[in-house]
Amino acid sequence: MKLIHPTPPFDPRAEAMLPAVGGFPSSDRPLFLAGYSELCRIDLSGKHALEICGGFGKLAAGLAEQFPEAQVTGLDLYAASGPEIDELKKRLPGLSYVAGDAFDLSGYADESFDLVFGQAALHHLAHDPEGLCRQVHRVLKPSGRFVFIFEPLGHNLLVAAVRAVNMARHELGDESNLYLSQFERMKATGFSKCEVQVFNFLGYPMKAFSDRLAFLSRVVQRFDSWLFRKFPKLLRYGANCNLILTK
Repeated sequence: MKLIHPTPPFDPRAEAMLPAVGGFPSSDRPLFLAGYSELCRIDLSGKHALEICGGFGKLAAGLAEQFPEAQVTGLDLYAASGPEIDELKKRLPGLSYVAGDAFDLSGYADESFDLVFGQAALHHLAHDPEGLCRQVHRVLKPSGRFVFIFEPLGHNLLVAAVRAVNMARHELGDESNLYLSQFERMKATGFSKCEVQVFNFLGYPMKAFSDRLAFLSRVVQRFDSWLFRKFPKLLRYGANCNLILTK
């Protein structure tokens, strides 16, 4: 398993996909740019991508915008629908939405997809990440990639404590910190590579201030980048990550 802290330049197509985040904090912008760059790592034209737990389907649509000749399927327990979705499907014929369970991909043939991805999804599926990986590994083509964007890491005790307070305050029953040991077990289901992109060391406790002040946010981001480069062992204690598994 490889831990890194990505820095610019990012894929220019990633910038165009940022609306898929919604009202994201400015301090998390580099994380999303790095994650979306991973979705654009290969030319998906003529290929098939699957988003799991896609919710309103904005990220699937954003990827389809960048690769109009790709087949992009958004899967969620309830298929994304509504006038906006209908308009997107008219404009992007390769975009589709289906209802389904990420833990049951039996409706798809072996080696059906070149890319499977999710955003802020894995920590909701953490009760059986190996089972999820076995499903995805089967439907991925050789060298296919399984990408998760904006996930919580739980090795930093301060971060874990803050999250525990927020979870108790808002009674969030399906939130879960993730750990590198889980990623190792996920890789062991048959993936050849595992890369973890780590963000937010000091950036996490500073969010209360830096998200309101763009200048301060940029300063904290640069300082975090310096700390991760200078002291690589700190990568384990970042608050958030992107996860990339390669078949």
